[in-house]
Amino acid sequence: MKYSHGAFNVVIVNQRVLLVKRRDFPLWDLPGGVVELDELPSEAAIREMYEETGYEVQIDYEFARYIDKTRNDCQHLFKSHIINGELKRTTTETRDLRWFSLNQLPLFIIPNRKRQIQDALTIKNFEEHEISENWLISLIRNLVKK
Repeated sequence: MKYSHGAFNVVIVNQRVLLVKRRDFPLWDLPGGVVELDELPSEAAIREMYEETGYEVQIDYEFARYIDKTRNDCQHLFKSHIINGELKRTTTETRDLRWFSLNQLPLFIIPNRKRQIQDALTIKNFEEHEISENWLISLIRNLVKK
């Protein structure tokens, strides 16, 4: 079965995680997006981070892969750190960008992201997990399509 692939960065500095507010969904998300054809997930994570935030990152490691079999979706999650760049508050893909305390994540965040941020703090070796889309995301996805 063929999966769509996404790549996302978890960047944590001083117990704060960097999140972007998406334009296509009114929710906070990790910086990242679609892995293009002939692109490695790590390359996509670096590219998407720059496009969405203005920051250049270096990948520390891929800590987990999350597979949603009902949507044929595979998400690669990377622990990354900023090496250069200037913050862009808004882009064509994002409405806002903020640093959030790890113990005060926003209410309107993509639901699986809370778990993935926690996993970034605890997983030391690569893991693979099965996930399913939250009902809220399904509803928003259907509303956005119309």
